[in-house]
Amino acid sequence: MTEQQLATALANHKYQPLFFPGGVRAAVLCPLFIHEDEAHLLLIKRSQELRHHKGEISFPGGVKDGHDNSLLDTCLRETEEEVGIRSEDITIIGRLDEVNTTTGFLVSPFLGLIPHPYPFQLNSGEVEHLITVPIAKFADTSCQYEFYYFNGRRLIPLIAYRIDNQIIWGATARVIEKLVAMLRKCQLLTGAA
Repeated sequence: MTEQQLATALANHKYQPLFFPGGVRAAVLCPLFIHEDEAHLLLIKRSQELRHHKGEISFPGGVKDGHDNSLLDTCLRETEEEVGIRSEDITIIGRLDEVNTTTGFLVSPFLGLIPHPYPFQLNSGEVEHLITVPIAKFADTSCQYEFYYFNGRRLIPLIAYRIDNQIIWGATARVIEKLVAMLRKCQLLTGAA
């Protein structure tokens, strides 16, 4: 898979906004890079010091603040603050459908190509460490499972991935699931749907 194939496949996707009244607007970057002809995703393990989703695996990103002109601005600002990827080093190639979290956030995921290797600079107050995963691993059904999560009011069916003894679940897993489905549709990924 090449950067051009990824960009072409994802550029034509029309994202679907989500109606989620009262949701706090947030945006994340799904950083993609090519290494040895294989597409990889960059994820972060969130610090235990954070108020929300501490210790979870996620994408870099965060809540839209009053200085951000758009959700893309939020995504780029938060990515630079958390992992040190400068906005001029990111090529945005698409946007995935919005997802909500069980904690009241409405998340807009942006897909961006980043150079590899990259001199990341982690904000230790927000990021414990980085995780890179070949996207093909997420297409392997032996790495995924479904479960029910009780949010205090009701049971919610969710998908999760177990990658190298790390559990990726919640909104991050739903974003990955949408990305994998899109890449399968474009015949850039194989594996059981």
